[in-house]
Amino acid sequence: MVPDMRELPTGTVTLLFSDIEGSTGLLKRLEDGWPAVLDRQRALLRGAVESADGVVVDCQGDAMFAAFGSARAGVDAAIAAQTGLARESWPDGEAVRVRMALHTGEPKAGDDGYTGIDVVRAARLCAAGHGGQVLLTEPTRLLSAAETIDLGAARLRDLDGTEQVYQLVAAGLAREFPPLRSTGASPLDDLSGGDHDFDDRIERAQQELERRIQDHVAGSIEKALGASFGKRSRDKS
Repeated sequence: MVPDMRELPTGTVTLLFSDIEGSTGLLKRLEDGWPAVLDRQRALLRGAVESADGVVVDCQGDAMFAAFGSARAGVDAAIAAQTGLARESWPDGEAVRVRMALHTGEPKAGDDGYTGIDVVRAARLCAAGHGGQVLLTEPTRLLSAAETIDLGAARLRDLDGTEQVYQLVAAGLAREFPPLRSTGASPLDDLSGGDHDFDDRIERAQQELERRIQDHVAGSIEKALGASFGKRSRDKS
């Protein structure tokens, strides 16, 4: 549910997107235990957001969208959320790894929350990260004065050019992660009602590629057999 528009920060706003990495696999493993885990993850994130005077703009599936009146508040909320998730004892020894991204801009507030390229930028940046990682754009890094690791320029899906990306550094946060994903699922898509887990989409893409290769090989074989049959027919004549 979108909050009362009077509650949303206006002007220069820091946007936070988050979603659970590998949520589909986690759901399958936990089965009936998944709803309780999802509820607890949401509660931890919501508590961290509200403690930093932020507002939860939307929450669908395992994705959350929040906004803050300052970049420092957004960073503080992300640190509190990640450390809280890391301390939690999850069922069956599972780990709930949430990827997060923060971007500061001037999104437009409307009847459905925020709109504009700043929202897309924050969502696409989140999709490039990994569970337990917090990514920042240059504006957020500068305004928050947070300690970061420069990850270099990255291409984000549907956006022109490259984005300078930074990883948040703080006590309780992991430092080592694989390279950024430059494409893939977006929590913005999840918030529109779909389940677009990154790993599942990679698997489907691989299956589609294999199918196309098989079709191409089969077509080549049929063509070769057809040519051979035609040659034998001409030789007999």
